Amino acid sequence: MKVFNGRMAAEQYMSTHTLTYSTPEMTLKKFAYWLGELVDVGCNLEANKCPNEDGLHPKHRVPRLMVFIEIKDIPFTPTAEEDESVFKPSGAVTEFYKVRKLYPQAEEATPETKFCMECGVKIKTTIKFCPQCGTEQQ
Repeated sequence: MKVFNGRMAAEQYMSTHTLTYSTPEMTLKKFAYWLGELVDVGCNLEANKCPNEDGLHPKHRVPRLMVFIEIKDIPFTPTAEEDESVFKPSGAVTEFYKVRKLYPQAEEATPETKFCMECGVKIKTTIKFCPQCGTEQQ
């Protein structure tokens, strides 16, 4: 499985760039541009098998992002309990980020309307007497 090593990329970027007069948005934008810059990397193929047609063998030009791609033997299985970088809401935002069930269980709610036992007209559940026929409701 190919995995992007973002931590190593961020550390290398931060070691070569200053944060002077930078907002978080500007830093992120510069980091994204930095990852997209073309860099020369060595070719691992033989000269006759190299698909590089621009005469740069044994080098290739690839986005810097590709330098930080690693091949891992284990499958990627994230678990929220083991990951310390998972956002855990607290304070005023806990209600906003509250986990809700996709299909909540239907609660038995009392109906707001019912029908008169005598004449069958639709009435509210709080009414004691039917407004049409005057029968006392239970």
